[in-house]
Amino acid sequence: MKLKTYQARSMSDALAKVKKDLGRDAVILHTRTLERGGVFGLGSRSVVEITATADRKVTSFRKANTAQGHRRMTQRDLVTREPEPRGIRSQDRVEPAPPPISPPVDPSIRREVEEIRAMVGDLLQRSERSEHPDVPADLIDHYSHLIGQDVAAELAVDLLTRVHQSLPHDGTCSQERVRAELCRVLNEMLPTAAPLELNAVGRPTVVAMVGPTGVGKTTTIAKLAANMRLREGMKVGLITIDSYRIAAVEQLKTYAQILKVPLIPVLTPEEMRNALERMIDLDLVLIDTAGRSQNDDLRMAELREFLQVAEPDQVHLVLSTTSREATIRETIEKFKVMGAEHLIFTKLDEAVGFGVILNVLKTVNMRLSYLTNGQSVPDDIEIGSASRVARLILEPVHGKVVVMEKNRP
Repeated sequence: MKLKTYQARSMSDALAKVKKDLGRDAVILHTRTLERGGVFGLGSRSVVEITATADRKVTSFRKANTAQGHRRMTQRDLVTREPEPRGIRSQDRVEPAPPPISPPVDPSIRREVEEIRAMVGDLLQRSERSEHPDVPADLIDHYSHLIGQDVAAELAVDLLTRVHQSLPHDGTCSQERVRAELCRVLNEMLPTAAPLELNAVGRPTVVAMVGPTGVGKTTTIAKLAANMRLREGMKVGLITIDSYRIAAVEQLKTYAQILKVPLIPVLTPEEMRNALERMIDLDLVLIDTAGRSQNDDLRMAELREFLQVAEPDQVHLVLSTTSREATIRETIEKFKVMGAEHLIFTKLDEAVGFGVILNVLKTVNMRLSYLTNGQSVPDDIEIGSASRVARLILEPVHGKVVVMEKNRP
């Protein structure tokens, strides 16, 4: 078997080389990411390596397996759907011979093959999308990077078209200049940040945190409370209606004791009213709510009753950057009826790409308030500025480590 190895700066570029050299019938046998150059690990860059072959035996074997599987499926369909002729009893009917039994396959090997097949399919789709995009040829690499960060294709094209129009076309433009223009245009695309703003003196600012289960609402509230209490010197109070998870109440209680701020658990809308009256002399009241599935109409209606009594000045919808974009959009639509006008994106350290933040903010009438990363209180939270999101999107896709900037609440 004749094997060939290809290296490129990105997976899409490497796949393009394979396709150009070996054709569309090439079989990918192995992929890996290497670090090249640099001194003692500094200044190195990632290189994607693909091992592939166009050996006729391998390609014929793959096609034969595909055709054989198709023939077996067609035979089963015909046997299932064929009507029984009249006058022939069931016991007299001759059953077709069963298909030959294939040798058993190790389940772990099967799973690994399916994972590789799905990965290669996704990479091929990205390669096809980036092969002939409607962007200038000298910005193709930047287009591939944006797609790798999960930026929507139409947004990536729009972004790079604007960048191209603002750059000189005499061949003197450096990569630093291109990156600076990318950052500038991304800043223009994104709305300005909307962090907490306190009301005039006389009554507390009431802020509610809502969102689905497991996105980090309780930890986010603890981070905000700690920053406002310790760094801004505000009088802060906490209210929780999360009566479904005892651990969440205990966690918030621990934070309240450390910060020396009042915490009141409430079980009914009437208790919510009483709790707010007891905190009338504070500067800021943060309300922690139980995670609600956007598809659970009963729980959503229950949450709406609490919020109607609380009448919060701001409602922040907490979302995880690890969620699928379709799920995020559905969640936003359901929680906007609760009065949510601010977004908080959490778990940046676990995200595959940051393009989802741009995709969402460009199409919904909401503003980003905060970004969070990790579990450290009061750290791991910063104001969600447009410039910060732009820098996250322009970071390398592979091997990124998100470090919070000193852009505190």
